[in-house]
Amino acid sequence: MIYVVTAVHNRREITKKFIESLKRQTCGDIHLVLVDDGSDDGTDEMVNAEFPSSTILYGSGNLWWGGALHKAYKWLRDNASDGDILLISNDDTRFDDRYLETGAKLVREHPNTLVAGCGYGLQGDRQLDGIFHHSFTDGTGRLLPADSEGNCASTRSLFLTVGMMKRIGGFHPILLPQYFSDFEWTIRAGRKGFRIRSFQELAYRFDEGATGDNQYDKLTWKRLFGKRSGLNPLYRLNFVLLSTPLPYLPGHLFHQAGRYLKKLPLIRKMDRK
Repeated sequence: MIYVVTAVHNRREITKKFIESLKRQTCGDIHLVLVDDGSDDGTDEMVNAEFPSSTILYGSGNLWWGGALHKAYKWLRDNASDGDILLISNDDTRFDDRYLETGAKLVREHPNTLVAGCGYGLQGDRQLDGIFHHSFTDGTGRLLPADSEGNCASTRSLFLTVGMMKRIGGFHPILLPQYFSDFEWTIRAGRKGFRIRSFQELAYRFDEGATGDNQYDKLTWKRLFGKRSGLNPLYRLNFVLLSTPLPYLPGHLFHQAGRYLKKLPLIRKMDRK
């Protein structure tokens, strides 16, 4: 069995395209675990009609990505077998018809490895997502090219087994409701002995504009501290504390504080507009 996990909120047409891509897959025995976080646009009815081999888990609109994946984790822990293959994916991810078959094959060929795809935007051929090297000294992250090994990964397209997920554990929906939840989780996987690799065979595309607030010069104080902000200092602090080895922690915190202090004038400028 291949389980596909995704989370949605009022993106019926985008989700429908994702369902259509699952229906075209060359492998059988696909079960979709979809977390519908408070949609009121008929997403769940569409999914049930278009892809009956689905389990829909519901939220009230406050789960966000980390909470949705944690909810899916608990369902898989209780209902799936350790040897089953799992794909965690965004619903705006677009991939070819052999994508799940290829991912499952790579997971079996590379035991104890989180198998990541390489993400490219819909508008160009530059790689934008995949696996990363996260520096514990200053908190910077570097996207790695295809066929590399890193220490953390995006969950936009990530293959593993259910047994591996159980060993890694759940997510932190309160401390990391959206951004950094996948990086913390995959860094934790590395500490538990799992490798993290990307493969060119798993090239996918996504809407490069579908991101949150990640630019200081566009943020007000209110938006900075919102859950859609990838620069929210509270969540970044939680990520640092959860993921950084103790010897690196003081320096990491120092670099993060300095980064925010340098950007404060930009935020104040936006607040005055």
